[in-house]
Amino acid sequence: MEHMTHARRGSSRLRRLRRVGLAATLACAVAAGSSAVAISTSAASVRHAAAPIKVAIVPKLLGLPVFEANVQGAREVAPSLGIKLTYTAPATASAEGQVQIFNSLIAQKYNVITLSSDDPTVPAPVLEKAMKAGIKVITFDSDVIPAARDFFIQDTAYNTIAAGVVDAAVKFGGPDAQVAIMSSTPDATIQLAWIHAMKAYIASKYPHVKIDTIGYGQSVVSTSLTQAEDIIHAYPQVKAILPIDGAAVVGTAEAVSALGETGKIGVFGIGDPKPNQKYFANGTLQALFLWNEVNEGKLVMYVAKLAYENKLKAGASFTAGSLGRFTVAAKSNPVTGATRNTIIFSAPLEFTKANYKQYNF
Repeated sequence: MEHMTHARRGSSRLRRLRRVGLAATLACAVAAGSSAVAISTSAASVRHAAAPIKVAIVPKLLGLPVFEANVQGAREVAPSLGIKLTYTAPATASAEGQVQIFNSLIAQKYNVITLSSDDPTVPAPVLEKAMKAGIKVITFDSDVIPAARDFFIQDTAYNTIAAGVVDAAVKFGGPDAQVAIMSSTPDATIQLAWIHAMKAYIASKYPHVKIDTIGYGQSVVSTSLTQAEDIIHAYPQVKAILPIDGAAVVGTAEAVSALGETGKIGVFGIGDPKPNQKYFANGTLQALFLWNEVNEGKLVMYVAKLAYENKLKAGASFTAGSLGRFTVAAKSNPVTGATRNTIIFSAPLEFTKANYKQYNF
């Protein structure tokens, strides 16, 4: 009996030990399984987490309102597109300064370089070097030679913005008015295109309008002011000055105002409304034409991402979020100014005394 009792006790202890061992084994298995799932999930996350696209935005110079607005828009959408954005530019407009920056970006292995070029040819060799290194090159606002970039975002069609400025000036000064143009530099790509379109439009529609001269303000307000004053003194019959550079708009309006020519000499140009609020308010500035610079900066980022992913091609259309649908030009169009792989951003907006306060750029 005692032997059987001891046997039962031993059997009970054995069963308890087996249960404990089984529980421990299961616990270890569960723990191991949990650990394996966690590691597997973590590894999957690492595999699927795409590295950010390194994109640089390089306008002509720092501080110009149009480019600050571009960068504002670019920064708003870059994170949602998986883009790590760098904003850099020369302190003053300089093609050579841009070249130095491009060389640095190539050395840092950026994925995409976006730029508004200060010259169509000077940066071409370094941009071609970038493309050979696998870096996508996107120009906006001001282009380079087509061989030195992948895609160009053209602000608006050259013929439509030229017509807007000229029509407004003729409405003010008359169909035989003498006018002058204020630009940035003699080799600024976009200004050259606009001037060419203005001359063609005047020749076809207003043959009696005369362009007296073209002044160059170097994208500096003080230089533009001096140049505009010189034009007013040298051409006393001038009825309108057409500044087509951001700094030139401010400098020209200030010159007209300072010389007491408000209302006598009209100012119609291409530029942002915000830096010119006081000139709209005092009547010196009659109209500006542009586009939504903030939204253009957003489009630059969409194009950068799609170009990096090799999802853009000539003749195809694409959607850029809430900005809408765009088409990549398949061939050159001498009327609009588009060349192959050009994307036209928008129709021009007109800013006047009646609506300038609606725009914050």
